[in-house]
Amino acid sequence: MDNTKILEKVDIFRGLIPHQLESLAQVSEERKYRGGEAVFTEHSSGAEVYIIKKGKVRIELGLKGKPNTATIQRLSVGQIFGELALVDKRSRSATAICENECEIITIDGDKLDELFEQDSRLGYIVMKNLAQLLAERLRRTDLMLVASVLWE
Repeated sequence: MDNTKILEKVDIFRGLIPHQLESLAQVSEERKYRGGEAVFTEHSSGAEVYIIKKGKVRIELGLKGKPNTATIQRLSVGQIFGELALVDKRSRSATAICENECEIITIDGDKLDELFEQDSRLGYIVMKNLAQLLAERLRRTDLMLVASVLWE
């Protein structure tokens, strides 16, 4: 499937017109991963955002003082992860592991910033959609925390 078709289904790219999606596709790269392979690990550096073209990815957090991890999200085709790198360029807050063979579209944050400079409307739409996505994830996390406290 053409990367532009995948990108138009991604939440943070909703509302972009065809030539803007094509610009994104032109600065993207495709990578393949084996099942069990990490796309990135918690605390590693990185400024790329990832979109799943094929396969499933599990997002995990390390638990302080414990040898195991907590799965906080499972993602599939058309979903994005690593998006916090677009906001703060800090180290990764979680680990992303491919649950099976995956094809991942990557977009470098610096290349994305260049696109935003060239097309401010594209930048506005992406950042507005990103803010909405992060707000949804924060609300979901709030609900999970409340449920966790209630079960203790």
